[in-house]
Amino acid sequence: MTKSYCTAPFLGFQFTHRDNRLCCSAGSSSKSTASEFWNGEYIKDVRSRMSNGQEVKDCWKCHDQEKQKQWSLRQTYDRFNTVTKKDLPTVMDLDLSNFCNLQCIMCGPDRSSKWAGKISAVTQAQLDDLCSISGEIRHLTLQGGEPSMMPEFEYYFDYLDKNNILQNVEVECISNLTNINNRFYDQLAKCKSVSIIASVDSFGTANDYIRHPSHFEKIEQNILALSKKKNVSVCIIMSLQTLSMYNFDKFLEWIYYLKEQFKKNNKNIECSINRVQWPQPLDIQNAPLKLKEKMIKELDSVDQSKHSIQFNTEIANIKDNLIKNHKEDKSDALIKFVEDIDASRNIKITNYIPDFHEYI
Repeated sequence: MTKSYCTAPFLGFQFTHRDNRLCCSAGSSSKSTASEFWNGEYIKDVRSRMSNGQEVKDCWKCHDQEKQKQWSLRQTYDRFNTVTKKDLPTVMDLDLSNFCNLQCIMCGPDRSSKWAGKISAVTQAQLDDLCSISGEIRHLTLQGGEPSMMPEFEYYFDYLDKNNILQNVEVECISNLTNINNRFYDQLAKCKSVSIIASVDSFGTANDYIRHPSHFEKIEQNILALSKKKNVSVCIIMSLQTLSMYNFDKFLEWIYYLKEQFKKNNKNIECSINRVQWPQPLDIQNAPLKLKEKMIKELDSVDQSKHSIQFNTEIANIKDNLIKNHKEDKSDALIKFVEDIDASRNIKITNYIPDFHEYI
């Protein structure tokens, strides 16, 4: 297939408490119900254009990432090329609520009730409509907020279980792993397979600052506990940002440590990297030159044999562009951003990242 083709709209779409989209990277959205979106003219037109080798305007982000030699969501969806197309969705990306227990610095009210000050979730009617088109579901991605805390997911999985669908479903759940909800994980245990995508953005207290008010030691404990569950795999997904750069070497050592622990249970754990581009002070391209030079040295130490092709591609791209695209020092913007965060939380960044000012 051409690079304008993506498997996603032929198999499913993203359904959220905000809107519906082709996927979480797509440009535009629709307020229609899940069934209306799946059967609507918009997605039919997208499929037609892709089948004819024409680019789809709403897919600009993936096209742009691939031009910059970054890994795109379109490439991730390529793994579903062998999934049989049905009249109903077989692959869905679900974001049913902003309910969350964290207030991450790169997040906002649509993803975290801690930022919004209130919970936003799909209605019961919307949830029942989603259930009505879920008879052929074979793969689910769960997002949030924090999916393990959401009653909407428990309701949905109860429906799938009662209708003998759940045992055929592969689940990917993006979680902060600050807690393990036994009710939620008991439901996941009935699935065909489960992959937990653990959001960890730095090592130790630096991660606690970024993903406030998490506790790194508890997250590590929960990750190691999942290594003992038979049908559960784990992948660390790092949202790389300026504050992650301060101890990236320790983060890599930690990933190696986890790999060794998982090997003891005949399992593997992978790591993937996403780039934070907003707020702008957190974009690594805007980081101080001294901090970039530090990170380049740490990237040079990466043992590629221990990681996936995707991870190595992401590392190579970061190395190639980190210094080359440096334009100006934007330390003032970073300092102001951190000062505002500290004031809102009544904390000091130096209690979490002691050498913060050393690279400014």
